Amino acid sequence: MKKAFLSMVAILMLVSCGQTKKSGECCDAEKVETSPAKFTLTVINHTDQDMKWEQSWGMTSPTSGVVKAGDTVKLSSNEVQSDHINVYPMPPKGVDQPNPGNGTFGMQYGFDGHIARVYCDNVCNKGYPTAAVHYEGTNWIYETEWLLPPGVQTNTTNTVTITTKPFTHVEE
Repeated sequence: MKKAFLSMVAILMLVSCGQTKKSGECCDAEKVETSPAKFTLTVINHTDQDMKWEQSWGMTSPTSGVVKAGDTVKLSSNEVQSDHINVYPMPPKGVDQPNPGNGTFGMQYGFDGHIARVYCDNVCNKGYPTAAVHYEGTNWIYETEWLLPPGVQTNTTNTVTITTKPFTHVEE
């Protein structure tokens, strides 16, 4: 019993030996480097309302935020499996009783072990409300203008400008 007790005391002394720093003091930190971005989407908010955004993996920045009306946000990731970027356009201020209350824009990126790829663009993700994807009663849509074609798998660095406008569904 005495040997067990002495062994415990010896272990506690060894473990606590190097822990003499006071609260707030810091050790010399090793320099941490970040892998280069594999996916970058620059979003230009060319609307009259702020838009929320989120991404599943941010490099050195937050994974969610707001891009103010008229501003730009650059969303980058070095994730090697999958990254989702979602932006939520808001209806134009001039639309009374907007339907829907907000939109959804989404991009999915991935890494196949060799190169970064666009796995699913906003068309594949069925972003809405757009002229192509909307529901009965929709009274506004958003439109996108791309620097490069968004559906091309290797266009992993791109810029999109999002605009909104009133919409009236016309039966064909």
